[in-house]
Order: sequence, then C-alpha cells, then structure tokens
Amino acid sequence: MDPRLVMAMLADARLPTGGHAQSAGLEPMVQGGLDASAIPDYVRTRLRTVTATEAGTAVVARRVWLARDIGAVEAVVQAWAARTPSHHARNAADRLGRGYARLARSLWTNELSPEECAARGCRADLRYPRPVVLGIVAAVTGLDSGDLVRLVAYDDVQAIAAAALKLLPMDPVDAARWLLELEPDIEVLVREVAGTTGTLSALGAPRLDHLVGVHAHASRRLFHA
Repeated sequence: MDPRLVMAMLADARLPTGGHAQSAGLEPMVQGGLDASAIPDYVRTRLRTVTATEAGTAVVARRVWLARDIGAVEAVVQAWAARTPSHHARNAADRLGRGYARLARSLWTNELSPEECAARGCRADLRYPRPVVLGIVAAVTGLDSGDLVRLVAYDDVQAIAAAALKLLPMDPVDAARWLLELEPDIEVLVREVAGTTGTLSALGAPRLDHLVGVHAHASRRLFHA
C-alpha cells in the first residue's frame, strides 16, 4: 500500500479516532476560557509538548517493531506513560489506540497476526495507546519516521480544527487556514523528532493536564478528550 494513502486514511476525521471523537484537548481548554483567536497558539504549544512526546513514542514503537526486539514495545508503553502524568490523558490515548488497533487488525491481518505479535512479545489485540499503535502501523505499512511524525501532528491539528467548529462560533475557512499556517511548526517537529531512538521528549503541559482531568468529570461535554 502506498504510504501516502496510509497517511490520508489514518488522519481521516471520519475514523472513530478522528475529530468527531476527540478534540485533542481543545474542549477543556475552551471550557477554561480559551477563545478562537488563541487556538493557533494553543496548537503550537501542544505540538511542542504533548504531540512531541506522542510522535517520539510512535517513532520508537515503529523502530522496535521492525527490529523484532522482544518485549521492547512494552518498554515503549512504560516510557510513554512515565511522560504522560495525567491518567485521564492516558485513558484517552488508550481509547484512541483501541480504535486504531481495530482498524489496523482488520486491514493488515497477516502483518498483525497473533503469531507476528507473539514473535515480538506484543499483545495479540494490540491494545496499546494511540502513539504506540500508530508506530506499529507505520512499521507494517512502510511509513517512514518523518511521515509518521507528520501523521501524528496532522491528526492532532485536524482534530482541533474539527472540534473548534463545533465548540465555537467561527468561520470554517479559518480552521482550514490553520492547517496551512501551522505547516512550518509541524515540519520543525519532524526535524526534531523523526530521529528519536530511545529518549523521549518529556516537556509537559500542566494546565492542559489539569483541565483534561476536570473535563473527564464534566456532566456535559461533546468529546471524551
């Protein structure tokens, strides 16, 4: 399969993991007072923190899957969890990961068979957080590390853009413009993260972690994250 098609498919907002299912933290930020004019700055902050950690995790997961390093995927999960202090954020990533795993196992049945998973000491159902599943999918579909980082970053940006249109009164053209204006920031992330071999980014976003926790207990919300 053409890696470009894989990227387009996995970043599609119509997937259960797409923009209709989660807001990449935007909903709690809006509830905390963020307005539309500040969203691009919020995205840039997220790209440097949460997204950088998830993209680096995906890159390392891809590498260890290709290396057939027994048990290494579990170590990647633990490293990611240590850098994601909010258990609400971890839970959200687990839910998104289940959606991606279901899709991946139905499309790449042979490459992600129980036997292939066992050969790497991995869970047969690929029940891992989102970045780890994306890294494994990249490995079996031929997606290189640079495009994998682009996928993780674009998926975050498009989720935020799609959620913004539901959460705030704004022109859809503005949301589309963000994707173009943020492209240089995404490419900076690609240059900084695509070569990750083992040490993951640990830059945190304490305010977002706090608001994600508040949001998890909200009685009225559109998105689960």
